[in-house]
Amino acid sequence: MPPPENEITEEIDLLARIAAGDNAAFRRLYTRYSPALFPLAIRLLGDNGAAEEALQDTFVKIWRHAPLYDARLSRPFTWAVTILRRTCIDHLRKNRHASRTTPLPDDDTAPAELSTGENIRRTAEVRETTGRLRTALAALAPPQRDALELALFSTLTHPEIAARLAQPIGTIKTWIRRGLLDLRATLNDPTP
Repeated sequence: MPPPENEITEEIDLLARIAAGDNAAFRRLYTRYSPALFPLAIRLLGDNGAAEEALQDTFVKIWRHAPLYDARLSRPFTWAVTILRRTCIDHLRKNRHASRTTPLPDDDTAPAELSTGENIRRTAEVRETTGRLRTALAALAPPQRDALELALFSTLTHPEIAARLAQPIGTIKTWIRRGLLDLRATLNDPTP
């Protein structure tokens, strides 16, 4: 189910305020998006530290490029996911690990470096979000899930995904867009 229009309108407004240098709007967008983006970064990079760095770089790019956001081209969350994906690919290439994908961490796997206070809370939040992400991915139809996973967790372009799945590029783009909307709705749903 797509997010309500008023939520999208609010996010577009937040990006406009960020473009004008509004720190409070930036904090709100970070609070809203980081719980959904962080598990994706972990999945792409396979390392919490690298994922944290990529997430930080993503939000720096959002801050810097907010004036360039065009609501006619994509929804704010889709735009943020695209920035995160490109940032993670840049990190992978920089570290000579291109094309490597890593499965989502098991629910009972805790990063060794996270052990106290805020880190324990964040680890619990990441586990919960990762579980919700797995559930959302599992609920997608297999061809749509395959297209979305390739788009998010590999360095393949849309035409390469279309070739690999033997589907028209328009179909691939539709599956990816709808999948992102479904993931977003699941991750933004406050009920477990």
